[in-house]
Amino acid sequence: MELCQYPCMGSIREFHITAIQIPIVYNKYGDHDPDGLLYVLEEDAERIKEKALCCYKQNPPQPYEGV
Repeated sequence: MELCQYPCMGSIREFHITAIQIPIVYNKYGDHDPDGLLYVLEEDAERIKEKALCCYKQNPPQPYEGV
């Protein structure tokens, strides 16, 4: 479909995002980046950071699904 025929022309969506620095765990074996950066919605930033740090503190560090 061509853009000029798109039915919702004129609607604007606005998102507020922020970058957070958290350790990013890649797999269940604990491979991770201790200084990872992640773009998230501002409203989800604290929740994601808190749960990712909780999973990171396990032995071995475990990935958090939200990341």
